[in-house]
Amino acid sequence: MRVAASATLALLIAYHLMRAAATACTGSACDAYIPLSLLLPVLVLGGAVVTAVMAVSAARRRRTWLIVLSVCAALGVIGPIIALAVLRDSPDAFVVTSTILVALVPVSALAYSFTAT
Repeated sequence: MRVAASATLALLIAYHLMRAAATACTGSACDAYIPLSLLLPVLVLGGAVVTAVMAVSAARRRRTWLIVLSVCAALGVIGPIIALAVLRDSPDAFVVTSTILVALVPVSALAYSFTAT
C-alpha cells in the first residue's frame, strides 16, 4: 500500500513538473508535452483507485479508518470528475482542486499505514 501511495504522489508531482515545463515552453518543441499531459492525469487517477482499494481492504477491521479511507477514496476518485464538470471553464482552478482531491487518497493511505498496528 505504501508503494502504491508513494507512486501516486510521485505521478502527481511529475504531472505538475511537466505542466510547469510545458508552460515555459515555446514553439513546436512543446508538442512533446501533449501525450504526457493526457497520460499522466489518467495514471494519477488510476493510481488513486489502486491505492484506495488497497487501503480500504487493509482497514476493513478498523471501523474508524475504514470510514475515513472510504470517504477519502470517494472524494479522490469521484471528486475530480465532478470538478471537471463544475470547473470546465476554469482550468487552473480545476487543476488545483483535483490535485487536492486526488492527493487525499495516498496521503490518507500513508497515514493509515504508519498508524496501523
